[in-house]
Amino acid sequence: MLFLFNDRVFDIGRPSEVIHSLAFPLSQAKFDALPHNEVLNLVREEIFANPLLVHHNPVRAAQLATIMAAKSEANAVLAGPPQSGAQSSAQIGVLLAEVSLMTISALHSQQQAGTLTTSGVEEAVWAALR
Repeated sequence: MLFLFNDRVFDIGRPSEVIHSLAFPLSQAKFDALPHNEVLNLVREEIFANPLLVHHNPVRAAQLATIMAAKSEANAVLAGPPQSGAQSSAQIGVLLAEVSLMTISALHSQQQAGTLTTSGVEEAVWAALR
């Protein structure tokens, strides 16, 4: 499964299978007990600590993407502070979306070719949702 996290597309496999694997950092019981709003809080905390998480720690970003995909119908998330900056993780905005397979595949192809841009992602996905 492809998952768009801000301006980076991750191939996260099948979320339910990844969550069940021994390599995943959460046990099945902890994952099952994790409410949807707590998943969003995890994203807020990670982005507050590192606004460029998807570039600086892609492994952690892919793990968060896997959790979001498994806990929702989304295959895309836009997470970041307001333009004036954030004083706490609670001020980090999180927008989940279901992006068409055609769009997310095109973005993934652009990323693999090294031509994916933040403005291209904004135009293809997020501008239409605002």
